[in-house]
Amino acid sequence: MKKHLIAAAVAAAVAAPVMAQNVTIYGTIDAGLATLSGVGAGDTSETVYTDGSISSSVWGLRGSEDLGGGLRAVFHLESDIQTNNGGLNNSGLFRRASFAGIAGGWGELTFGLRLNPLIAQNGALMPMGGNSVSTLTATAMSFQNFYTKNAITYTTPNMNGLVGQVQYGLANSTTPATSGGSVVAGSLVYTAGPLAIRAAMHDRKENGTTSGANTTNGAIGVAPTIDFAATAYVIGISYGVGPWRVAAATLQNKEAAAIGGAKLERSGQQYGVSYAMSPAVSVGGSYTRSEGSTLTNLQARYTLSKRTTAYAMYGASDNAVAAVAPATNSSFLPYAMNTGSQPAGIVSDYAGTAGRKSSGIGAGLIHTF
Repeated sequence: MKKHLIAAAVAAAVAAPVMAQNVTIYGTIDAGLATLSGVGAGDTSETVYTDGSISSSVWGLRGSEDLGGGLRAVFHLESDIQTNNGGLNNSGLFRRASFAGIAGGWGELTFGLRLNPLIAQNGALMPMGGNSVSTLTATAMSFQNFYTKNAITYTTPNMNGLVGQVQYGLANSTTPATSGGSVVAGSLVYTAGPLAIRAAMHDRKENGTTSGANTTNGAIGVAPTIDFAATAYVIGISYGVGPWRVAAATLQNKEAAAIGGAKLERSGQQYGVSYAMSPAVSVGGSYTRSEGSTLTNLQARYTLSKRTTAYAMYGASDNAVAAVAPATNSSFLPYAMNTGSQPAGIVSDYAGTAGRKSSGIGAGLIHTF
């Protein structure tokens, strides 16, 4: 009897810290196949394994602890999954999110690396989007600074449909010669029934050091790259009528090509539509244009269960010939994938090319846990 009581007491002692804190393990896996045509410097056609073509393949931990008085401590860690080789992104384990903070009825204040508000809203502009729309657009227009380091982020509560977010990434430098390197970003989202209006921006200061917010991580063991000065914004509106939802957006990025250099502008427009054929089947597409280049994306999604969705997708890019100011060109890829460092042949040859028409058609499966 004593042994059972002791075992129960030990189990309770071990379980108590876990029960006191609400921790969730979650993840998404998106994997499939696609046939690419007219891609890379060699203008090649090939059938390839794809990862993250619509949803990024990730896993993470997030949780909260009740502090009393309406306050909660929160944390979030998120990492990549590379389904083609079982690896992680070469920029670090928790490169997607690593922050903690306090939340309450007044909103949420967090400290640590997290998603840039501009990127978050860019990803939500189209009714049927995903990486093959939003990520490819951000990359082509060169505002793919997805995460903000050294970040302090405040998110407001929902105020009659309006939610705001403000983010500041510190430069973390005390050297006058490397002043700069900070990031300011923010967003406003208003929703009212079928209507959604989104606006977001970021302002990235040049110079700084490799520990500053305005840097891009390289491979593990390789120092981050200091990015140039840039300002960008996205504004979009979407509206639903019955099974239909339509959307339109405008996007702009002004980025220097050197420290102290003038900012060169890339502007774009984006349009999208989706139609729910049934509770399980949805179809839709989007069209993006920037600096004479275009990206067309068509999708069909079939919900197999609450956690599993099958999809078919077609993407086509038509990239303009190099302009008078080549640095302002926007060159789209037709189909998104995250192959990591393997196979190297796809990574090195799969790039948006000026003056090239490319396409990709494929299918995949998305599972969440």
